[in-house]
This record gives sequence, structure tokens and C-alpha cells, in this order.
Amino acid sequence: MIKTVLIHPPLFLKERYGKDLKNFGAYSEPLSLAYLAAVLKENNYPVKIIDAAIFGFKPEDIIKKLKEENPDLIGLTVLTPMYGIMRDLVRVIKANLPNAKIVIGGAHASAMPKETLLDIPEIDYLCVGEGEETILELARFLEGKKRIEEVDGLWYCRGGQVVSNKPRAYIDNLDKIPFPARDLLPMDRYTLTTSRTKGVAYCPTLIVARGCPYDCSYCSHPFGRSFRHHSVSRIISEVEELIARQNIRQMNLEADTLTVNKSFLMELCAGLIKAGIHKKVQWTCESRIDTVDREMLLAMKRAGCWQISYGVESGVQRLLDIICKNEKLETIEKVFKLTHQVGITIRGFFMLGLPTETREESWQTINFAKKLDPFWAQFTLTIPYPGTPLFTRLREQNQIRTFDWGYYNTWAGWSGKPLPYVPEGRTQKELQELQQKALLRYYLRPKVLLRFLKNINSIKTFLQYLLGFTVLVRKRISFIFKGIRKPILTSTGGNK
Repeated sequence: MIKTVLIHPPLFLKERYGKDLKNFGAYSEPLSLAYLAAVLKENNYPVKIIDAAIFGFKPEDIIKKLKEENPDLIGLTVLTPMYGIMRDLVRVIKANLPNAKIVIGGAHASAMPKETLLDIPEIDYLCVGEGEETILELARFLEGKKRIEEVDGLWYCRGGQVVSNKPRAYIDNLDKIPFPARDLLPMDRYTLTTSRTKGVAYCPTLIVARGCPYDCSYCSHPFGRSFRHHSVSRIISEVEELIARQNIRQMNLEADTLTVNKSFLMELCAGLIKAGIHKKVQWTCESRIDTVDREMLLAMKRAGCWQISYGVESGVQRLLDIICKNEKLETIEKVFKLTHQVGITIRGFFMLGLPTETREESWQTINFAKKLDPFWAQFTLTIPYPGTPLFTRLREQNQIRTFDWGYYNTWAGWSGKPLPYVPEGRTQKELQELQQKALLRYYLRPKVLLRFLKNINSIKTFLQYLLGFTVLVRKRISFIFKGIRKPILTSTGGNK
């Protein structure tokens, strides 16, 4: 039997968020790998998962683990910011385990398969799209039970040329996929950000749907445009398993847009209530402004939803139109008020440095966030990720400054990494400082500080809030001293 080890590359919180915000980042379980492992296990293939990030593994630690397992197939997932880490790791793996076959997948691999294979010849196979069926068929090929050309969704090199097999069709019935193999992961180590959890109880993620039909130019649609969801009975069963095994009291229901299908959402809420889960487990989710109404919000509240994350992106209508958000500012304000009235907390996402955005428009977005007043506000810098219409357009216009994927970091204002894209007329330094100032202006307001004080319900929460407040105050003081140190220019006539 083909033995497989799946690896989550070690992209650490300090690299993602910088030294100031690293304590507020999240290490969430790599469910994509857990789904692949579950399919292999269901078909009696031995499989292990190495989550290098959660254990702080260096390449030598990973090699040691791999040599202990001696796998036939090694799989790695890769998001764009971890590309360089993955590339170096693949080369080390191939040098130490030359007989093992290496397959990679994930959002970046799907977006740039040819470029990736040509850049990293040590990769044997690359999976484009959903990988559950592909990795199973790849294992059967390695056993000699299938021809390589018959494995849909697979890319590889042959005679120095990149070969792409037939594209893999999306899985229509998601219930065919077994529960993710969480037993192969150190579930007690994973944490979501403070902004997505309530209290100190452990909060796992459940993927309940895939696909999004909307046209936002900054998204790559890794699961396609067709909204596909698990049956409510399947979702309930997975929640009940988590309650039984880990005694969960909160969860994150993951979907590109959970509320895009009203009938499914209402059925899910009814199912959670009927099963009595709403009395045991509270949950959070992500949504679009134009996909909810009062009836849905009330149903979600009754079913245990305590928070919704809305992608607002900008406080400037012109910019919303440019990124194809297809939402109106007045609708955003209306839905925020409605959600507050229902009693559901809001986490708002905002983007700075959008194409053609001026400095004044950036501040309009920050002030719009203050007007909307979500409990949590997240301000990220615009990054044109491969596979998105935004990336394609900016590359065609020669506006992308670097293709070093390690710099594709939405928290570059705090991590200090160079920006791959800066709108015309702006500077990298200005945008990086603007991201910092956005958090300062939003959170260092008396009403917000009072709101957080009222929300303290444990020592852990108090310490987390205190640490965040300290970081912001320290950053505020540094800006004050920068202002003091600036030379004062005076004019006494002439051009001195």
C-alpha cells in the first residue's frame, strides 16, 4: 500500500503579522490536508499529517519525521505567502528522500501550475482544484492500478515539457467526502484570533460549503463559482462528533459566503435548533452584505450565531465599483444597523491601497469603518494574489513591483515586508504607516475602550485586551516622537 505523509509548511505568525501582532494571529487547523487524509484513510491507505507551523518545526525536524515514516508519497499545501518556504522544503525533501514522490496543491499551485513546476523541478506532481479525488487516484497510479493520464486535475513534467491532464470536475455532492481526519492533528493546539472567539473555550472550524458566485476582483475562486453545501444532516453529525470528542462550546462555520443560499441557511438554522445544538454551541461565520435580511438574521441568532464577519472593503463607492463588489454604501450601513438590532456582533473587513485609491479615499474608508462601528475592524493592505482578476489586470499593466511571493502579505504595515503593489501616486511607506494608523484611530477611541472593558469575562480575555492596548499605545507614542523629530522648515526669504 502507498504510504503518504501530508505537510503543512512552517509559515510562522511573526512572518505573517510582524513582531507586534504575532500574539494576535491564528494557527487554525489545516483542514484541506485533513480532508485528503480522510479520503486516503477511508480507502485503507496509511497516512500521517505533519503540521510544521504548529510545532515550530524547522526543515531538519521535518526531514527527521519523514525518515521515520519513510513514505512513498509526500504532499504539501501552499498558499502564496508560503511559496518560498515550500520551495526550499521541497528541495531538501527530494535531496534526503529521493525515492519519494512529491505532490503539491493549494491555492497558489492551482493559480500558477506551469510556473510552479518549471520553477521547482523537484516537484513530481501538482494538483489543480479540489484534491480529494485526485490524491486517491494518484495513490492508485503509484500502485500501478491506474494510468497517469487518467488522473484528472494533475499536472507534471514529461521530457522537459509541462503536461496537464483533463481538469478535475468540482465535487457536486460534498457529503461523499468523509469527515476531516482531525484525529491526525494536534487539535488542542489550534486557536482562532481573539476577534473570532467568545471567551476561552476552544473553537474549531467546520467547512460547510464551497464555492462563491460573486465577481470580487481580489478573489481567486479556488472552489469555483457554484455554491455547493453539505446536507444539514451531515453538518449536524459533524458538530455532534466534535461535541462528543472535544466538548466544544463554540465553532466557526466556514464557507466563502454562508448566506448566499437562503433556503439552505434557514434549513441549517432549523436543524441546529432541532438538534438542541444552539443551547450548547455558539458560532460565527462570514457573509456578504447583500445576502442577508431580517428573517435570516433572526434565525441565525436563534440558532446560536453570535458574530458575522462582513467584507466591506471600502468606504468609497467608486472603489467598490472598481473591485466589482456590487454593493452600495447605503446598503452596507443599513445591514450593519439591522445586524446590531438583532443582537449579532460584527467583525468588519476593510482594504487599504485599492487600485487608483487616493490618500484621502483611504481615510474615507477608515472613517466609514468608525461610522459603521463593528466590534472588530480589520484593515489589510491590498495584495494582488495570483489567480485573481486583480493580479491579471495589474500584471498586464506592469504595475506589480515584485513576484517574490513571500512579500504578498496583507499585514505588511506591521510585518515590514515590501509591498508587491502600490497605487500610482502613493508610496510604500505611506501605506504601511496608514495600516498602523488605521488600527490606532479605530481602537483608541473612548467608546471602543469602554466596550472592550464591558466584554471582559476572563483573565485570559483581560490579558489579551491589555496586550493589544499596550501594542497600540506604544505604536501611538512612536508616531508622536517621529513627528517631534521631523525638522521644522522655516522661510526667511529666498530659497534657503
